[in-house]
Amino acid sequence: MNKFMEYDFCIKEIVLACYVGKGEGLSKHRNRASHGLAFMLDGNKDYIFSCGKRINTKKNDIIYLPKHSDYDVKSIVSGDCYAINFDIDEEISFDAFVMSVKNSANVMEHFKTARKIWTAKRSGYELKCKAELYNILYLMQKEYLAEYIPHNKYEIVRPAVDYIHKHYTDELLNIEELAGLCGITPVYFRKLFAGFYGTSPIKYINNLKITRAKELLISQMYSISEVAMQSGYSDMSHFSREFKKATGVCPSEYIGD
Repeated sequence: MNKFMEYDFCIKEIVLACYVGKGEGLSKHRNRASHGLAFMLDGNKDYIFSCGKRINTKKNDIIYLPKHSDYDVKSIVSGDCYAINFDIDEEISFDAFVMSVKNSANVMEHFKTARKIWTAKRSGYELKCKAELYNILYLMQKEYLAEYIPHNKYEIVRPAVDYIHKHYTDELLNIEELAGLCGITPVYFRKLFAGFYGTSPIKYINNLKITRAKELLISQMYSISEVAMQSGYSDMSHFSREFKKATGVCPSEYIGD
């Protein structure tokens, strides 16, 4: 669950946004074709995975179903749900999990809207469905962070996090200076940061830069050198090395994909 909640999603496509009524849907799934999220409107179901993992869902739960997973669905109390199946840019695996959302009305509305847009298939429907999915992912990650990160300690590093997001593309960020913004030592800053984000401040910053570079490359509006500069890299060779390390391909090959 942690990996999913901390992942910076780039949605490649929506495969399906639908409503699954009581008694509908397959009970056996093999080599699932895409990632999936389902919001339970009511009922009680067990999802039994080939690895032996069993997940129980009930009203206002969201279950994540991994791409390529094998599982059976056992309905204890018949219920219905909204579902969105999707693919992302990178081949990455997440574990199946269930999350009971507190802001259920808001989350449900985004699922419901996505299904309505997908069914109507009017101009721009795919992009609009992506927007609804991004809203769902945002609300899930926001709830997760609020629940699992001690608020008082997060407030300590917030000045540095805010500064990083404002300035990661226009200057070389220094750990000592970031720690100074928080009024703590660099050692303690690294420890707190890694505890909250599961990675070091440097890797976090590099991920922001690479994500920005991928967005600019996909837009095909800039040359590779311009992409490097706008992503916070003043040295082209350094940019190419970091990009290939993160994606497995050089910038020019990524455009070709």
